[in-house]
Amino acid sequence: MKWYHLGIKVRNSEASIRFYQEVLGLSVVDRVEIWGKVFTFVGNDTISIEIEQANPNDTQADPSSMTGLNHFSVVVEDIRSLVEDARRKGADVLMEPFASRPDRLTAFLRDPDGVLIQIIEYVH
Repeated sequence: MKWYHLGIKVRNSEASIRFYQEVLGLSVVDRVEIWGKVFTFVGNDTISIEIEQANPNDTQADPSSMTGLNHFSVVVEDIRSLVEDARRKGADVLMEPFASRPDRLTAFLRDPDGVLIQIIEYVH
């Protein structure tokens, strides 16, 4: 078995797609229509995230106060640059890079729909 994709239901598809492209550097890799609804996949050679437009009456999840999926995590080469760039682009930076373990730096961002994203850089 191997990982396939992570699905996120969003309030505004275009805003979320723009966030994942501009802040995390992912590209649109596929669009598929199923039962009249468009699903957009953003990713790279190792990550795939499905962006699904929410229905008008859907409610916002709050991962910090609910059980279940809390966050997803990605590894980057330069965490400080990514966090600085994310902030310039208006992203919600929850935690500045800090040494969570001796071999890594960690930071947290929040996407436009409140999804928590852990950013990790391995250091030597």
